Amino acid sequence: MSKTNFLSFLVPPLPYFIEGNITTYQKGDWHPNRYNLGYFDVIIVKEGLLHIGEEDEAWKVTENYALILEPDKHHFPIEACTEQTSFYWFHFQTNSTWCAQSSPDLIVPSTPIPELHFHSEHTTIHLPKIQKVVNPHELFSKLDYLLSSTLKPRKLALWEAQQTFVNIFQSLEHDQNNKDSSSKLAEQIEIYLKQNYKNAITNKDLEAHFHVHQNYLARCMKTAFHRTPLEYLMDYRLDQGRSLLLQTDWSVQQITEETGFSQASYFSKCFKQKFGMSPKNYRQQYWKPTH
Repeated sequence: MSKTNFLSFLVPPLPYFIEGNITTYQKGDWHPNRYNLGYFDVIIVKEGLLHIGEEDEAWKVTENYALILEPDKHHFPIEACTEQTSFYWFHFQTNSTWCAQSSPDLIVPSTPIPELHFHSEHTTIHLPKIQKVVNPHELFSKLDYLLSSTLKPRKLALWEAQQTFVNIFQSLEHDQNNKDSSSKLAEQIEIYLKQNYKNAITNKDLEAHFHVHQNYLARCMKTAFHRTPLEYLMDYRLDQGRSLLLQTDWSVQQITEETGFSQASYFSKCFKQKFGMSPKNYRQQYWKPTH
């Protein structure tokens, strides 16, 4: 069984907050022994030390550390507290796909997001299973605000609690500084391709721009996005073409030129390979004639 270092969530939709509080244990107190809670349990120690296990893993969660326990596993105390220990805890859940991983790999969605009016990409958010909080005082302030918001009238509490939770969730996300150089390079390539997709781009162009051999560029992109740079570029161009088919009345030739393809016939061929129908037929399935 591989060790869980990250919990990865496919968004949208975003996970949502359920409940939370701050708890203080005295010396000799034990954390509860629980099975199959049905939601994620986040524990952030403010002072002291918790000895917690989950299945075949165990942690000493010390001051300013955050641990996430999974909804379908057995959580149990390893030993009683040896000192006064205060910790924030909150529960959350998601209706989307998530998984436990040894490394922060992308989750590939099983179905695309409908995009009749705009294009919204799936993103994988990675939370370390256990981490030292970078700015604990700032996070504690957010947690205090989250807990206070739950005491307000129900409708106001709903909006404030969920908005604050998203902010906290973002604070716990796998930090950019923890990414290795290949991941950072892959993201730079992604940005470059999105900014320049209307232009002709070759592997040699990428090599010259990033001053790195094209084979290494391809390896970085394959690791991060499961596609080479040119495969990513092709998919992005086709996604932009699909959006234009839905949002405009431009001809296929106009869309071809706008998305960086050299010939309408090649655009149509690639479009059909990806989406299973021609650009014309794809547009017609969302088009209703006026009388």
